[in-house]
Amino acid sequence: MTLLQTIILGRILLLLALASLCLWLALSATVSRRLRILSFVVLIGALIGYPNFGALHPEHSGYRSGHIHYYDAFHYFMGAKYFPELGYSGLYEATLVAAHDLGTLSGIAAVRDLMTYTLRPAGSVDADAVRARFSKERWRQFRDDLIFFGPRIVAWPELLLDRGYNDPPPRALLLHGLVDRLPASPLTLHVLTALDYVALIVAFAVAWRAFGAVPSTLALAFFALSFFARFDWIGGSLLRWDWMAALLLGAAAYARGQGTVAGVCLGYAALARIFPILFFIPLAIKWLQGRFRKTPDAALGACLRSGLGLVVLVWAVVAVSGEAHTHARDFVSKIRMHAQDPSINSVGLSPVVVFGNVLWRSTPEGTVYVTEAAVAAARPARYLLPLITAGYLLAVLPLVLRARPVESLMYAVPLIFCALSLSGYYYSFLVLLVLLPWEPGNGIQQVSLLEIAVLACFMAASYAFEFVSPDFLPLFYQASIQLGLFFLVWVGLEYLRLGFLGRRVAMRGCIIHA
Repeated sequence: MTLLQTIILGRILLLLALASLCLWLALSATVSRRLRILSFVVLIGALIGYPNFGALHPEHSGYRSGHIHYYDAFHYFMGAKYFPELGYSGLYEATLVAAHDLGTLSGIAAVRDLMTYTLRPAGSVDADAVRARFSKERWRQFRDDLIFFGPRIVAWPELLLDRGYNDPPPRALLLHGLVDRLPASPLTLHVLTALDYVALIVAFAVAWRAFGAVPSTLALAFFALSFFARFDWIGGSLLRWDWMAALLLGAAAYARGQGTVAGVCLGYAALARIFPILFFIPLAIKWLQGRFRKTPDAALGACLRSGLGLVVLVWAVVAVSGEAHTHARDFVSKIRMHAQDPSINSVGLSPVVVFGNVLWRSTPEGTVYVTEAAVAAARPARYLLPLITAGYLLAVLPLVLRARPVESLMYAVPLIFCALSLSGYYYSFLVLLVLLPWEPGNGIQQVSLLEIAVLACFMAASYAFEFVSPDFLPLFYQASIQLGLFFLVWVGLEYLRLGFLGRRVAMRGCIIHA
């Protein structure tokens, strides 16, 4: 058994322990001291398991061994620091030209054109045009930073065929302000990569105060063990969890009745990653429900005003700042291409449809792949995914109307699955399905604990597929299928929980606050 398989097996066992703990909680009248202790034991195991049980990014993982994910950090440090010069299109070209100036990467044959996503010969890059984007001092800084990253990244041929730096303009400008004057160095990277962990610690600490010890313990344990939130993908990169921390902070603030703070946090998440704007949809439905019934919720209104107001204000500033500073049109163009063709690590309904209708091929080494032409030919009809998304919204509308406002945020999770094709790590927001069913001061319904147990088992099943084969294409394809099946089960259980399929399941009174 390989090191990777040993790590995967450890996570599977911990997820099954988490599922068993949730079932035990569901069968108990109260949260006993024994159950509290067991929940903390599972949490400790999950936190140890998150950094691959101490192996971090191990040898032969495709990345340099150690804590820092240099492959990912390169995109977010260099892409943000030199955003004014490179925008969304120039990172790979500038890297190739600077590397040639330094006498390296001469064997690279092709590079991805980041505005069309087509491959082009490395020799077709106009070196003079690339250098003209920089002042002499900035070009020297770029080369110095590349000298730092150069020996720390093994997979340069693969990196230059990736999809570039894709932060939305507000987030790109924010990160640029943070790193613009910082040189690439071990100290810089260690400090910057630590910011994610600080943000998550603060977010879960606030969730602890809002929802209680047991809910936040289970949520953090699930997050650390999640197939999608794992250390392997983006652990040790730059500010990849700020939007996730903002979602958790927003949910916790709303649970404490702080609507304005909640809206600002959710608005920041939407500015940082665009797709969290969909979390406002169930909240808007709840607001309309209150207006129709003439029972307006002040906190809900404040949340929507502050959140959507922040998004509109910031994007208005971006619009008037000019394309030269924000590269907003280039960003919109790239997002359209992202939406058209899912990548092999995408998760959602679109990858299920696309990759289920293309011919899979394999290299002589046995790696499974599909051609870009085949993916383009397998695109679903334009109306299909919007139609399914609208059908999902109609299906869960009764649930949204009956749920508490903060609880209704959960129904945006399958909505994102139906509507969008996101990189797998974004599904770290599945942790909301573990945290939000808990009602501060009252506890949780037994059906919700069953849902959490089922979700943990589905995560374990995704790891089981990886145990057999780590190939990205079949792995994420199966993960998308399993997640879709889970959402079908989850919606059915939600109808049971909220009393649509019979007598409403009684709420258990759980002492969840110390």
